[in-house]
Amino acid sequence: MVRSIIEIAEFRRDTSFYGTIDLLLTIKSFNLQAIRKRYIASLSNLSGRTGSVERREVSLGGMVRIRIDRGKLTVEEKLCTLKEPRGIDLKHGQLAISSENKVYLIGDTEVQSIENDWFSYIHTVKYHAGNPNKLLVSSSGFDAIFEYDLLDKSPCFEWFAWEHGFNKGVDPELGEELYLTRKAAEAIQYRESGLNHLFIQDPLKDVLPTAKRAAFINSVDYDVRNQDSIIATFFHLGAANRIEIPTGKPTPIIEDLQKPHGACNYKDGYMVTSTGAGSVVLSDAASEVEYSLRGLPCKPDELNDREWVQNAITFGNIILAIDSNRTAFVIFDIEKRIYDIVPYNTEWAVQDAVVGSVSANQIEGLKEISE
Repeated sequence: MVRSIIEIAEFRRDTSFYGTIDLLLTIKSFNLQAIRKRYIASLSNLSGRTGSVERREVSLGGMVRIRIDRGKLTVEEKLCTLKEPRGIDLKHGQLAISSENKVYLIGDTEVQSIENDWFSYIHTVKYHAGNPNKLLVSSSGFDAIFEYDLLDKSPCFEWFAWEHGFNKGVDPELGEELYLTRKAAEAIQYRESGLNHLFIQDPLKDVLPTAKRAAFINSVDYDVRNQDSIIATFFHLGAANRIEIPTGKPTPIIEDLQKPHGACNYKDGYMVTSTGAGSVVLSDAASEVEYSLRGLPCKPDELNDREWVQNAITFGNIILAIDSNRTAFVIFDIEKRIYDIVPYNTEWAVQDAVVGSVSANQIEGLKEISE
């Protein structure tokens, strides 16, 4: 399918079309400049893949609530401090938020948590829209996806990219293929065949840095148009895939993306952020349109032509994109062709957002889990 490109910069800027927006944010780190420095350094990796080549120290971030009103943040409050929180969702009156390797479920009456040895650098937590007892978790650190039954906190589905055709990472220092496995028998076969490989025998001790991952799964969501399927972005492979839960079979739904992060259902199709391209892609059976943020102002000169649209969410006809290089929310309406840019703190590494607010009891629950 031929993809058309529309420049948001050609829309009319307006601060009144979206009203007041209450948002809950996950902020991976309150030191965005350090993250930018690491990213720019990783551009020299021989593999051509960006990201850390060694395990780095986990940063402290947090959850923040804000209110946007006519182009400004009128409320800004940190609710808790956590180790690199990325995933967040708010449905059925329940808040789900992830730290680096743990998921917290916060209701009005109790705080619960989910742990798994294979949780690492969790990027997404997503409730099932029709079933409050189902939750998706993407464990990006091990190229894995889990679905949990919240009635007993047990995994009812797990999917590892390495076991479904995506088992080749790249050694960032040598630029050579690196086979990945968690199975001893496969590790023996790789060794006997003389293949460069990494055996993750103990997930609590063995690590898989960003640049060595095969798929680097970021966002996951339930596919509302295909029962028993989920959608997921594969950062290193530049694609969004549909994965059938009964069979584990992956099928590309949007390709030719640059370092994609966010993915979700959108009207009759899907919305994905082509992060490195600085755009939001909308796709359905009839068309594929890329809405580019590249021509917008407010980006620091030292970032040159680099773009980084971390994620995007939608409510009504409004799309809100998290533009990390402009440290701003870009809010736009594709039908009315209007947009706004709302700056936020230049040291916030904002990962994800949900529209809504939490109760006083949930705020107390967040204080309980705060580092």
